[in-house]
Amino acid sequence: MGKGEGQMYKLFDESLLLHMLDHIEDSIYIMSVDGSDLKYYYLNRAATQFSGITMESVGLTFFDTNPRHMAKYLYKKYIRVVNERRTIKYEDGFILPNGMLSGESILTPIFDDHDNLTYIITVTRDITERKMHENLLYDYAYHDELSRLYNRRYLLEHVISPAALYLLDLDYFKNINDMFGHDVGDTVLVEVANRLSQQFGDKYTLVRLGGDEFIVVADHIHEPVEQTAEAIIQLFQQAFNVNDRKMKISVSIGVSKREDHETIQVLLKQADIALYKAKGAGRKRFHIYEAAFKYDHVENFIHELELSHAIEKEELYVQYQLIYHPVRETVIGAEALLRWNCESRGTVQPNSFIPVAEETGLIVDIGYWVIRRACQDWHLLKKDYGSEFKVSVNISRVQLNEKDFVQQILRILKEEHVAPGAVELEITESTTMHSMQDVQQTLSQLRANGFTIALDDFGTGYSSLSMLTLLPIDKLKIDRSFIADGNVPLISAMLAMASALHLQVIAEGIETYEQYIMLKEMACWGIQGYFINKPADLALLPKQSEIFVNGVGKI
Repeated sequence: MGKGEGQMYKLFDESLLLHMLDHIEDSIYIMSVDGSDLKYYYLNRAATQFSGITMESVGLTFFDTNPRHMAKYLYKKYIRVVNERRTIKYEDGFILPNGMLSGESILTPIFDDHDNLTYIITVTRDITERKMHENLLYDYAYHDELSRLYNRRYLLEHVISPAALYLLDLDYFKNINDMFGHDVGDTVLVEVANRLSQQFGDKYTLVRLGGDEFIVVADHIHEPVEQTAEAIIQLFQQAFNVNDRKMKISVSIGVSKREDHETIQVLLKQADIALYKAKGAGRKRFHIYEAAFKYDHVENFIHELELSHAIEKEELYVQYQLIYHPVRETVIGAEALLRWNCESRGTVQPNSFIPVAEETGLIVDIGYWVIRRACQDWHLLKKDYGSEFKVSVNISRVQLNEKDFVQQILRILKEEHVAPGAVELEITESTTMHSMQDVQQTLSQLRANGFTIALDDFGTGYSSLSMLTLLPIDKLKIDRSFIADGNVPLISAMLAMASALHLQVIAEGIETYEQYIMLKEMACWGIQGYFINKPADLALLPKQSEIFVNGVGKI
């Protein structure tokens, strides 16, 4: 050994080394290894404080110094290093057999000059303080700050398959905030949470969704849901004492039960619908969701709320169904069909939401959005189908009754650089029933500006023939029901009548090759239906050359 090496060893004598190890915050254990025989060789002060094992246990095994269940756990952990002859890391944060919280451990094998495993050095970091901080963050993330109940995030992420949900809404709670202030309102909410916790905290999961909405979650059906719902209502029979003021507060409850494999989102939706039903029936009561029950007015109300944000949330989109000229064998146009993919409810059928949009007036803004989208897409469509291509847009009664409808639609076309002649507006007979004179005037203005007007669903109304002479229109769209019936004489009569009135005809609902041939031989001006293509996104529309192969529909 050289002189320099001897000086280095003097700097790190044994007592100094042990002194330094004792001042390390991490626990250090050294076990001597003799085959499968493991014995304590060294522990620093932190290890002694954590485990209770002292240096007096040097030379003893795990089984000599620990309860049997703890000894078995430690031996299994260390013998793995012996068998695998490599460093092994153990994650932190679980409860040890002795009831303490484990730390993060690194077990490193030490080999002698002959490659014999002689020692295992373990360094364990106490993560109690870190876990306390993580638990605090978890508490903030999954608990409502005001009520200390679980929050919506916890419900959606951790409540997987509940047996039942009870959605509570305090009746007329807004009046409390408006009259007495939000401090008083918050006091009431805390008291509601306390009452729920006292009554249901042991067997149920309690959630504050936000505002004055709470949820009682049943993992199992402990009793009939009617009994639980009634028990919740009874909690509110006693007046609330807020700032020395007695307040009577009632609650409405919507109940949903897991009948099959409903997700938490589906159960929430069902409970929400049931809640609105309970409110509509007079409040201070509960309603249990039934799949067979008709909730039309509730669905309409929910549609209205969600539709009002559908445009800004970019949930609306347009699909197209092509219109085909069977004689010329070419695409001449496409009908723009509005679709809605609701964030919370998925795909909603047009016959479910369009009537709601019309009843509430939302159809005005939605209709303008569809016209603008169709105009934007027209530029792409004409590249595939030619410059004579027209895009058709459905117009509702509500839109036609807008005083500045013509000016608005012309403004949109100007901004999108589309000529009115490229746009066809479709109306139905019901559109004209209540204000024929005003509709006539509006349609005349539109035609004067170059728009084409089509009467949709012809033959299904009460006064179809009179409509043809009273309305300024260019085309008829024969309803699909006539095509499905296959009444050739009737269809021929319609075509002849339209020809005499100088109206072009589009037959809807063409689904078979036989129907196509029939209308082609009748020289019908246009056809539309699944035989040509199903409604599709712009990018998925068939090209001109893809529609027919040997006279048979390819799509």
